[in-house]
Parts: sequence; structure tokens; C-alpha cells
Amino acid sequence: MLGFAILATLLTLTESCQEIRVKAEDGGVVLGRSLEFPIPLDFHMLTEPAGTKHEAHPLPNCPGAPFSFTNRFKEIVILGRFNGNWCNTTCDGINEAGLSANVLLFKDNAEYIDPSEISGAACDNAIPQTMIPAYILATYETVKQIKDDLESDKFPAVWAGDEFGAVLPIHFNINDKTGAGLVLEHVKGEGVKWYDNTVGVLTNSPTFSWHMSNLRNYPHFQRNDKGREGLKYSSQGEDYSYGPQWSGSGMLGLPGDYTSPSRFVKAATLLALAPKPATTNEAIVQVFHHMAAADIPYGVVETGPLDLAIFTWWTLVKDLERRCVYYRSYTDLSVKKLCLDDISGVKSAVKMEGRFEDGFKDISGELKDFDTVLLDRHSEL
Repeated sequence: MLGFAILATLLTLTESCQEIRVKAEDGGVVLGRSLEFPIPLDFHMLTEPAGTKHEAHPLPNCPGAPFSFTNRFKEIVILGRFNGNWCNTTCDGINEAGLSANVLLFKDNAEYIDPSEISGAACDNAIPQTMIPAYILATYETVKQIKDDLESDKFPAVWAGDEFGAVLPIHFNINDKTGAGLVLEHVKGEGVKWYDNTVGVLTNSPTFSWHMSNLRNYPHFQRNDKGREGLKYSSQGEDYSYGPQWSGSGMLGLPGDYTSPSRFVKAATLLALAPKPATTNEAIVQVFHHMAAADIPYGVVETGPLDLAIFTWWTLVKDLERRCVYYRSYTDLSVKKLCLDDISGVKSAVKMEGRFEDGFKDISGELKDFDTVLLDRHSEL
């Protein structure tokens, strides 16, 4: 069994998550997010009522009560457990205002305030990076409100909190039901940075600004094969043409590996080229398909000193207007759904991974006589 020391090391090595955003013609905003991890965490989906209190760990130079805050809204959040212990970090979540906040790993680029440097009046408005999603979901309704507090220095100072003995390097993706998006980063040597996420994509390191500049290196992708007729030349008075014998040439050169830069480029390209869905329901379906393009099967990528496999533990799709979360896990491939309107005012939890046999529907009982099926089809026409 993995010990906490090895877990702490692996937490700083893992780097494969991503999130995307799609806005439908009917105004619905849908997010897709995956979590790839080499560590056997036991992920749960939790519901928290308004009024739930959160308290940060005490700081060495802050003698009073630790910084705390209370949920203004009902929430659905995701937390992991390791060896029976809950993680400090809220991986992802939405609140009843239609706001989403989550973390993605930000290896070698993140830097937070040393806890010993927080003192005096700063003690009253300082949280660890592990609590930022929880604080945002508890406090805010829109991306604009968060930007306003960042710009006016009202947003809490962020100190280096630990996760099982290691400082977890993370950055944050925040979206609201209008389609506005914000990336928040605490960058080594540069301090706090925030950006409007207009492209609707976030992966991992390097910084968001680096990823956006890198998109300039990929201007040539297109939906069709126009202008891709192949090699043409003349020889001995004869003309020759060797065109492709397949479709899809417009996407030649699209990155397909699992590195963070490649996943960012691929996700941004597919979002830009995909037709805008007419309805929110269509957007949910489209986002699940987008996320499938980033799915990592078990065993094809390994990391760390133990060569542990990184794979897609779960894929999450969030409907911000209807405040619903859809997800599927690695073993149970069925799509589950949880909506804020349907939860009680009591804090509750459900394990996200299911059984293999629960992931499929047996349709043998729905088989009909072939001639009957033909008659049914003709009646529809």
C-alpha cells in the first residue's frame, strides 16, 4: 500500500487533467473536465447545504481563530480519500448560482506565500491554495465578482497548504453560467496572475499565457480536405497526382500525445472547429465526445519512481444553467447525474466509481420480430 511520503511525491509529479467549455445556441453553458491520476484515491461526490462552515488550518503567526467562511449556496463538490483520510483539496464543484471552480495541477510553476509570512491583519483574509475552489463556490456568483475582488485586492492572500505532506502545485479554472471564464495562477517569481479564459480550455503547465501564445504555432487545421489535393508533379511530359485516399487531411499534424501543451492545442482546435450545438442537451453530448478525445486508458502512461499508471479516473460534464453534474468513471461506464435542485439540505456523499456490470444495459428484452421493426419504421416515415 502506498505510504503518505510516496503519495506526497506523486502528487507533485502527476499532470494530465483538462477542462473545456461549450456554449449552446440556447445560452446553456456546459463544461467538461477529466481527472487523470496515478494514485488510488477514493473519489466521492459531496453535496453541501448553504450554511456549511469551512475553516483553514491555524497559521504559526496568527494567534486568533483560523480563517473561516460559510457557504452562501448549496454546492456539489468532489473530494478524494486516501487510506480513509479526506484530502484537503476540493477537486471540482458547482454552486446553485451556476458557478464552477476547480483545480488542475501546475507542476514547477506554482508558488504560494510561505505560511510563516502571514501575520497581523493579513491573518483575517488568507487561505491555503487547497481551499480556493471551496472559498470561491461558497462566496461568489459570477466570474466578474471574482475579478473585481482580485483587482481591488479583496481576494484572500494564498499561502502554501499541504496535501499529505506536500505543497500541491495547482492553478484554477473558474466559469459561470454566462459563459465567462477565468484562469487564476500563482506563478513562481511573478506572483498572482489572472486571465480571461476566452478559448475555453485549461490543461496543466506551463502557464496559461504560454499555452495561448503556443496556439499561434498551429494555424492550419480545418474541417475538410479543401486545398489538400496531394502531391502533383510532371515527368517526361506526363502529369502525376498523388492525392490522399482518405478524409481528415485538414487535421494532419494535430497533436495527439498526452502532454499538457498537446492536449491544450488539440482541445482548443476541436472546440473551434466543432459546430455550435443548438441546445444544452446537444452541448452535453458534444462535450462528452470532446472529452473522449483526451481519455487515457490504464497502463499507456506511467509516472514517478514506481512507474504508476496515469489514467482517466473520471470524466465530469457540468450544466451550469440547470446546475447538474453528469459523470462516468473508469470501470462503470454508465453516465450518472446529480442536480442541485434535487438534493436535500443535509451534507451527503456518494462514491463515484461503480461496478463494471452497472455500466451496461442489456437490451435483449427489447428485441422485436424483424417484420414488426420494418412496419414500425414505415409508420414513422
